[in-house]
Amino acid sequence: MSRGALGVAVVVLVLTVATPAAAIPAFARKYQTSCLTCHTVYPKLNPFGEAFRRNGYRFPGTDSDYIKAEQIAMGQEANKKTFPKTAWPDSLLAAIPISVGANGQAMIVPSSTSSAGEAAKAVDGSTAHFSLQNLVAEAHLWGGAAFDDTITSWFELTFSSGGVDVEHAQLLFNDIVGPKHLFNVIVGHGFPNVTQYGPHSSYLADQLVTVVPVTAIFWGDPDPWTLVDNYTGLELNGVIAGRVDYAVGLNAGKIAHGLAPTDNFYGRVGFKIGGMRLDGEDSSGADPDRPWAETALGIYGFGYQSNSRFDTTAGAPVASDTANTYGVGGRGQLGSAELNVGWYTESHGHGTDTGGPVNAKVLFGELSYVVFPWMVPAVRVETLWVTPEGGTTVRNLHIQPGIAFLIRPNIKLVAVFDYESAHGFVSTTGGPLTPGPQAWQGGASSWGPIQIAPPSSGENTRSEFESIGLYLAWAM
Repeated sequence: MSRGALGVAVVVLVLTVATPAAAIPAFARKYQTSCLTCHTVYPKLNPFGEAFRRNGYRFPGTDSDYIKAEQIAMGQEANKKTFPKTAWPDSLLAAIPISVGANGQAMIVPSSTSSAGEAAKAVDGSTAHFSLQNLVAEAHLWGGAAFDDTITSWFELTFSSGGVDVEHAQLLFNDIVGPKHLFNVIVGHGFPNVTQYGPHSSYLADQLVTVVPVTAIFWGDPDPWTLVDNYTGLELNGVIAGRVDYAVGLNAGKIAHGLAPTDNFYGRVGFKIGGMRLDGEDSSGADPDRPWAETALGIYGFGYQSNSRFDTTAGAPVASDTANTYGVGGRGQLGSAELNVGWYTESHGHGTDTGGPVNAKVLFGELSYVVFPWMVPAVRVETLWVTPEGGTTVRNLHIQPGIAFLIRPNIKLVAVFDYESAHGFVSTTGGPLTPGPQAWQGGASSWGPIQIAPPSSGENTRSEFESIGLYLAWAM
C-alpha cells in the first residue's frame, strides 16, 4: 500500500456508556451506605468517591471504623505483637463481597445512508432505523473487599458474546511507609492512573479520555494499545498534603499474537485548589444535600511511553512500535456545574505498514450540570487529528449532547445524540465514503476499511447526524 493511501481498519472515538468500574455495590454493602455516597449517576464519582478511589477504596480516617457489615476475624489482634512468630491478622466479610450487573444499548439511526446506517448494512444487511440487538451487550461480576486497614482488592469479569474478559484484578497496598496517603502501591491488572480522576469520569461516555487505536487504524490490530485501557503491571501513587497527587507506573502493555510485549512506563502529577481534599480527610465543607457540588480546580499533566511488538502480516518479520504520549488536563467545578477538558499528543515511531511514523492529537471536553441528583444534562466534544507519514491529516469531530438519568440509585438510562464530521478520507471504491463495522459498544462510531487521502488528492468531508443512543445499565 502506498504511503499516500494507507489502509484504515478503524478510527474509534469512545463514547460508550457502560459499567461502574471505580466503586461497586459490594462496597456499599460493606459500609451499609447508598451508592450515592460516592456516585452521582454511576460510574461517575463525586468528590468523596474520588477520594475513596485514591485511598485504595477505603474511607478517609481509619477504614475499619466505618465498616458495618459482619466480619470474620482471621487471627487475633494480639498476633500483631508476636509477629513474625505468628501471621499478621486480617478479616473477611461474612457475606461474599460479590456484585452483578449488565449493560446494553438501543440505537436509533435516522438515515440508512448515514455512517451508522451503512455500517449496519455492512454487518448484517439491515436497513432498520431502530436496533435492539445489543440491548443486553455485557454482563459483569465484580468483587471488592479489604483484608485490613491497609490492603484492599477488587476484580471485574465481563461476559459478552466474545467470551469472558478479566478487566480488573488488583491488590492495593496503602500507606506503605511515611505519612498517610503518601505511598501506595497497586499490583495486578487494571487501568493506569494517567488522569487525576477515575477513568470513567463521564456522564455520557464509558471513559473520560478519548483514545486513538493507531495500530488498529493502520495494521488492523484487533486489540491495540491505547492510552487508557487495562494492563498488567504495578503503580506507585500518593497524595501529598491533601492537595498534590502523583502516580508512576510500569506495565506490560498489550500481547499481540502471542508475542511478549516490552515494558511500558508512565508518570503523572497534579494538584487541586479548593473543594474537598484529594484524600478526603477534611470534608467539613461538604454539602450533605449536594455531595456532588463544590467550587474547585484540578490540573494535571502526564507522560507515557509504550513499546509494542506485533505481527504485521503472515510470514512478515515482527514489527516494533514505540509511542510517546504527553498531555494535560483539568477539571473546574462551580457548584453543580462541572467542566472536564484534556489534550494530548501521541507519536508512534512505526505506525504505518511501511514503517513510517504516525502522529495523533486529541482534544476532548465535557460540560455537565446536576439539575437533580437523578438527572444530569451534559454535552461532550471530541476532536482528533491523525497524520501518517506522507499522508493527509485526518480530522474528526464528535459533538454529543445527552442526558443521564438515575431511574434508581443503581439503575441508569442515558440518551446521547451523536453528530460527527470527518475530513481527509477518500473511498476505496471511488464512490461515497463507506464505513465498515461500527463499534456500537455504547455510542461511538467507527469507520471501517477506508483510506486516508494522499496529499495531492481531493479530500472528502462528511458531516452528519449519525444516531441517537439509548443506554441502560444496572448493578446490584
